[in-house]
Amino acid sequence: MKKKDAVKTHEELRARVEKTKGAIDPIYMELGARLGGRNPENMARIMQKLATPEQAKLVSALPDTDRDPKLGRSLEVSDAFAKKLGMSKTTVDKHIRELYEKGLLFPTRGGPSMARTFLQLHDAALGNPKYEKALGKEYYDLWGVMDGPMREPAPENLIPRFSAFRVVPRWKSIKDVPGVLPCEDVRAILKAQDLIVLLECGCKKSHTDRWCEIPDESCITVGRTAQYNLDRGAGRKITYEEALEVIEKYDKLPVINAVVNQREVNQLVCNCHYCCCGAVRGAAKSRFEVVVNPEKCRACKICIDRCQYGAIEIKFDPALGRERTYVDVEKCRGCGCCVITCPGEARTMKVVRPPEHIPESGAIY
Repeated sequence: MKKKDAVKTHEELRARVEKTKGAIDPIYMELGARLGGRNPENMARIMQKLATPEQAKLVSALPDTDRDPKLGRSLEVSDAFAKKLGMSKTTVDKHIRELYEKGLLFPTRGGPSMARTFLQLHDAALGNPKYEKALGKEYYDLWGVMDGPMREPAPENLIPRFSAFRVVPRWKSIKDVPGVLPCEDVRAILKAQDLIVLLECGCKKSHTDRWCEIPDESCITVGRTAQYNLDRGAGRKITYEEALEVIEKYDKLPVINAVVNQREVNQLVCNCHYCCCGAVRGAAKSRFEVVVNPEKCRACKICIDRCQYGAIEIKFDPALGRERTYVDVEKCRGCGCCVITCPGEARTMKVVRPPEHIPESGAIY
């Protein structure tokens, strides 16, 4: 893995996107403005890629005020809604289904509804390989521009006050540590699920210039999130054993496990690298911290390569008369990546924060 300059990479990306600019229909500006964000023009261009003018007209007309409330949470709309649009009900239903599969529309108690937030659209509209070819590279580049430079998560680059996600230690790093909670052990998290669906990671797909070289298929979704992605053809159902195989595969790569920052893990388990995922810079620390056994440390530097947070350095130890690694506990996020790849087994984990460190509930959308 050869690191790239994040700022230079983003500048090149912006220049590439600028060359493809064209006229924007006002309806896309209106739809993009609903989500807010730092770059309304880019958001409008994303909308223009996702929806045809006829589909955009449909989305703009939602919600369907003539819809029967008894229909409940679904994508169903009324005949009257289609008539107002001057379309057949069959055409409207077809458009809604496509926009649902693309991640622009969601089923709600009031019928189909556009994504509520930038993040909700980001996660939904980047995860369905069915439309990847039709949307094209320019579409994914537009998303990448929105994220800005993907800098290393050094203290000065961390996202302040963002704790919608939290770090979950690689399970092999904590398997022998007393006091591990079920919501911290990936094995227990996955074992508790009735449905597990594996997705191509939208974050990785939106950074076409990323340098981590990690395969796209790396997001494990569970519960309602898994069902949602299965229903729209965005992912594939896997077993508990297959999910563990995915986790073990990524144990060998420089990624952290991240989940929504709450006790119950009911949405997803990510495998994240900073060059393509902002959650790495914003995720809350786990309850764990790395401990180094100086006698066993070989100063091989493998741990330095594995740590995304720059929390490890090599210094001379006067007591040993040689160099060894030291951990900056302020920078350490307790991900366990360095522990599971230490050839000398010089690194272990210990609990340093109480169970209350993990909130009872949280939300990302």
